[in-house]
Amino acid sequence: MLHIKDNANIVVIGGGPAGSFFSHFAQRLAHEHGRRINITILDGRDFIQKGPVGCNMCAGVLSETLINKMASEGITLPETRVQQEIDGYYFQTQELGMPLHHPLPGHTPRIVTVFRGNGPRFSELTTNISFDDFLLKHVESQGAKVRSAIVEEIELPQDPQDLVNIVYKEAGVRKKMSTHLVVGAFGLNTALIKRIVGAEFGYREPKSVRTCNAELHLGRAYIQQRFHKTIFVFALGIKPIKFAALIPKGDYVTVSLVGNEDVTKANLIEFVNHPTVRNLLPRGWSLPKDLCICFPKIPVSHAVHPYTNRLVIIGDASISRTYKNGIESAFDTARLAARTIFDRGVSEDAFRKGYYKPALKLLAQDNFFGNLMFGIHDYTTSRKELVNAQIVHFLKRRDAWESIRVNSILWNMVTGNASYKEIFYKAIDPRLHFVMSPHIFYGLIKQPCEGIKIRNRIRREKKLNDLKTLGLGPLENGQTVAIIGGGPAGASCAIALKNLAKQKNIELDVIIYEIKDFEGGVEHNECAGVLSQPIEHIIEDQLGVPFPWHLVKREVPGYYLHTEGSVIKLDGDGEISYAMRRIQFDAYLLQKAKEAGATVIRSKVTDIEVGANKVTVYSETEHVRADVVVGAFGLEEGTDRIFERETPYKPPKFLLTILTKFHPEGQHHNLEDTDGYIHAFLPSLREIEFGAVTPKADHYTINIAGAKISSRSMEKFLQLPEVLGILPKNFRDSLGALDYHRGCFPVKPAKHIFGDRYVTIGDAAGLIRPFKGKGVNAACLMGIKAAEVMVNTGISGEAFETYADSFQEVIKDLPYAHAVRRLVIWGAYYGFLAPVMHIADNCPPFKKALFDSVSGKKAYREIILDTTSASLLLKITAIMVRWLLRRVFRRSG
Repeated sequence: MLHIKDNANIVVIGGGPAGSFFSHFAQRLAHEHGRRINITILDGRDFIQKGPVGCNMCAGVLSETLINKMASEGITLPETRVQQEIDGYYFQTQELGMPLHHPLPGHTPRIVTVFRGNGPRFSELTTNISFDDFLLKHVESQGAKVRSAIVEEIELPQDPQDLVNIVYKEAGVRKKMSTHLVVGAFGLNTALIKRIVGAEFGYREPKSVRTCNAELHLGRAYIQQRFHKTIFVFALGIKPIKFAALIPKGDYVTVSLVGNEDVTKANLIEFVNHPTVRNLLPRGWSLPKDLCICFPKIPVSHAVHPYTNRLVIIGDASISRTYKNGIESAFDTARLAARTIFDRGVSEDAFRKGYYKPALKLLAQDNFFGNLMFGIHDYTTSRKELVNAQIVHFLKRRDAWESIRVNSILWNMVTGNASYKEIFYKAIDPRLHFVMSPHIFYGLIKQPCEGIKIRNRIRREKKLNDLKTLGLGPLENGQTVAIIGGGPAGASCAIALKNLAKQKNIELDVIIYEIKDFEGGVEHNECAGVLSQPIEHIIEDQLGVPFPWHLVKREVPGYYLHTEGSVIKLDGDGEISYAMRRIQFDAYLLQKAKEAGATVIRSKVTDIEVGANKVTVYSETEHVRADVVVGAFGLEEGTDRIFERETPYKPPKFLLTILTKFHPEGQHHNLEDTDGYIHAFLPSLREIEFGAVTPKADHYTINIAGAKISSRSMEKFLQLPEVLGILPKNFRDSLGALDYHRGCFPVKPAKHIFGDRYVTIGDAAGLIRPFKGKGVNAACLMGIKAAEVMVNTGISGEAFETYADSFQEVIKDLPYAHAVRRLVIWGAYYGFLAPVMHIADNCPPFKKALFDSVSGKKAYREIILDTTSASLLLKITAIMVRWLLRRVFRRSG
């Protein structure tokens, strides 16, 4: 057996972290074993030099686990060598990103960034900031000798009892040294490694790829303002880059690129020019010609037989963690090698048992799981829709169990705080996949659909160019648009058309047909008259029209939801709706359309003819020849039949609504004392799907909706105890004198809502979320979008597909809407809705979901996905089971 004797000489080839850590451990263990050793470190680099000549070419991030390990050894990094303390990461994919934080709440991680050498090549720093130099100074203070020399040969003896000869060049002079042990800490980026590959003892270097590190000088002030204490990690789908990072360091940001194959400067240029990356860089910044850049190798596998008698290889040239924590791997392999020397000896068998096998178990075997994790990472991040669906969920539900678990997985992946094996088993947790399965399934389905959309878009663009020759291209100077209907959809379309024409410096003749006299105030609009946010931004920002604050009768801060004698208060958390007379709002918007330059014809449209070159609109007073006609006629029976005769258009399915108003008088006029909340009802009356009582400035608006409601339905509703309980005492006396107004609203989109030279908007198109408010919002947005398509894309059916695509989210939400509708109807009728609502008293997410459903703040699909959890489903299931058992026992009794 070969053992280190007293006064033995040890030569360490390489003065990087692996060599310094080994020297530290060897000297400490020698002291513990009562032996004296002489350690000489040979390295040709001078770490106090700037740029690659003084640098070991690394991203320079010291993990929390490494810093803790160093501290346990009494190695404390001085603040002068630290460039930036890091307290978080930001994970950015092709479109979306999410912040990552330490898995332990309230814990501030100890992660720092350093320069391995004395800073970038063109740095003006005068102080010594090199991390590698700090470690060398540390082991020098313990007694190690450091010599600036380049090792050229390692001459292994035939007889293991003989010493090893080291041939090196120092100050240009070739020299030789004999030693009891050689420790190879030379990494992958030296010529020496090639000279020992294939040596008799069987060493084979690890497989490697070239990475890219570049130092971008952005200035300390900008970096602190833009990056704070955050490292940005990217998975942008740029081949061959596997992942990338922007690492703040004082006046510089280090770009670190790691790929499946060698990374080049062209890859660096592509990365920094990516829009997501450009958003993090100063405006107008460009890659400088004088750039500190290097392309070091990193291992992607482990070495074979990195040891023999009196020789052991550590660090990157031996075994290292794949893609992460190279310095910490150097620490671990250096400690294993040093312990082996003093516990077992320096023979080949000693290194195999005491160093290589434990290192394989600690790092190489763990890298198997690391490669699996990076394979999962590559697959997921390369599929934009798959990763987007999951990130959207995590951002919306930051405190959910699955979000906390995935944050922990990603945090440990980017920091290296946990083994790959531990991360892998967390990632394949069945509970996690069960919770995330709807989002994963949605992303997997959406990904191929996106490819189809792209191909269709290319085909559509080609066809649009062909249609321009037929006069179906974008509207041109002097052309005419006829709009049938002057409600919010028609008026918004007219205003948007005139605004867009002005921007393009063309004249468009916009004609609105509207038979109703909004300004006279005698007409009725069968609508509760509650406008919800962001209506004020749509009117002001998108139409450029002041919002009519003077018409607001009352602000609505929330809702009371009633069912089966139970009531729950739903606050809007600051989201305010606005109660006003719809007829006044419609009159205001139509007046703004006239002020914008639209012509209003007070006449009823009697017929239309849609020809290949023109559209003719007939009315009771005059007819107009236009280039395109816009149907904004709502669900008016006469006009929709005109469109049906001339086009493939089919009106949407709808629900009936009946509305009445009650004006309290005298001592009963207590509206100012009410809190302004709308009372929404889900009654057990079979024909009524929902009802509402809306307090306004001087009256109550009461409305009900259902497929087969009548005046008798309204009379039943008004006599419900819970309805009478919120209205003034004299309301009963007025029951026989109330005026009822009947209308309808769409619950499904119309069919064939557009074609060559025609498009429908608003209720006529039916592209609104059913059973909710925001009908005015949707009408205005449809009018604006239709105008944008006509001016910028064209007036063909192909062009109007762009208009319909803008409302795909509404169409996709319909199955969820109808499922919720059926559940609510059955729940109210059969009596299990009230106990389900009681869950919201102790479940804030469910209470918020109820508010979002009633107010129309979110899509039904979004509400369901955001709210659904295992615990909530169990509670609802328990309520349903109890309800079912009660019914069974009641019948059997």
